[in-house]
Amino acid sequence: SQFVTGLSSSTTYFYCAIAQNSEGTAFGTVQTFTTLAAPTVTTQAATNVTGSSATLNGQGTPIGSAATGWFRHSTLNPVTCNDTFGTRTPVSGGTSLGAGTSAVNFIANVTGLSSGTTYYFCAIASNAVGTGVGTVQTFSTPGAPTVTTVAPSGVSSSVATLNGSADPRGSDTTGYFRFS
Repeated sequence: SQFVTGLSSSTTYFYCAIAQNSEGTAFGTVQTFTTLAAPTVTTQAATNVTGSSATLNGQGTPIGSAATGWFRHSTLNPVTCNDTFGTRTPVSGGTSLGAGTSAVNFIANVTGLSSGTTYYFCAIASNAVGTGVGTVQTFSTPGAPTVTTVAPSGVSSSVATLNGSADPRGSDTTGYFRFS
């Protein structure tokens, strides 16, 4: 056996055993191996967004070494994903992604969010080789509608048309008037 150093991560290498004596040289069959790497990570769109909660979605590929996935979120834009901004979800640990070579979906439900607010988040995964990060994504929690009352029209001695407008801010909204 031969211990080899200086290999590049996530690289496939080919090798064969060779033996030589005074009678000649013999070659073994060619074998391959791929070195391990930090997980690859994709941040996917948030779902189930309400005024106070959301489901964060990510996907991580362990690259052959047991990996764990989690998220970071904040109201401040970190520009690029890193494991220091905002709030970590969950606070410790994360979702086991296994040790395979296929992408694994993972989620985290976050609560206690403020309505009418834009949040920035990203997916992160780590294995024994290193940490991989996804891109920063955003979502906005719906807020209370904004309403504008406009001057009435068609006013006569016995009728009037009341006018207004509303921005629903991401939630199903019903508009109506009160008068006395």
